[in-house]
Amino acid sequence: MALIYKAYQSSLETKEGKKLYYPRLVKTRKIVDTQKLGELIAEKSSLTPGDVHNVVRNLMAVMRDQLLNSCTVRLDGLGTFTMVAHAGGNGVEKPEDVSSSQISRLVCRFTPEYKRPSGSTSTRALLDGVEYINITQLGGGTISSSTDDEDEDTGGNGGNDGGFIDPAA
Repeated sequence: MALIYKAYQSSLETKEGKKLYYPRLVKTRKIVDTQKLGELIAEKSSLTPGDVHNVVRNLMAVMRDQLLNSCTVRLDGLGTFTMVAHAGGNGVEKPEDVSSSQISRLVCRFTPEYKRPSGSTSTRALLDGVEYINITQLGGGTISSSTDDEDEDTGGNGGNDGGFIDPAA
């Protein structure tokens, strides 16, 4: 298992007028949906895919209820989910004037669980032991990739540009 990346040229120029290249992750497979996750988990347990699917669906419903009741949800070994409200620059001068009408966007933020082995620095449990492969090392053919719009043109912090990719191009 490895994360595949390719070279991506930023559309933003540096102070020197250069458009630099950065690694961008490429998604190579279809989205793994709840049904497929249930099947994969069932292979590793004594439960049926239907039992796992039912638990996952109920987990999502209960998490939603808890998040919308102003709770933070932490799943041991996975991470923490919390709701964040953005006002989109709609600030007011006095605290008594703050209202929910200022909220322009509500986001569920996920933070991977931190794993702190004794005597070493903090690492994120989901990101521990990640390997990377340059797409040019995979050989010919096309790879379907998905898009990550938040990372577009941000000066090289990763992401995808979507569409089909020909590694030979």
